[in-house]
Amino acid sequence: MPKAYVVGHATLTNPEKFVAEYGSKVEETIQAFGGQFLVRGGDISYREGEKLGDTDVVVEFPDRESAIAWEESEQYQAILPGRTENARTYLIIIDGVE
Repeated sequence: MPKAYVVGHATLTNPEKFVAEYGSKVEETIQAFGGQFLVRGGDISYREGEKLGDTDVVVEFPDRESAIAWEESEQYQAILPGRTENARTYLIIIDGVE
């Protein structure tokens, strides 16, 4: 079974509230489902296309079921408004290569 990855792009509309209500709390929810950040912010070198947002993340999970369980969990849903109310975001779950 391949690992799964959550890839997110965020354009922050209220950076302070985003960090306080979501960014400072999300890692604990990810770790509870076996996930870990591979990318969290950092410098981006755009080579093609338009800039997608202010920050990008890639989170690795042991498998798709763990990624979906995290996204649907009570812990994550409790902090989700901190993201959705303070940023315009894209979030996908994608399987890795076996």
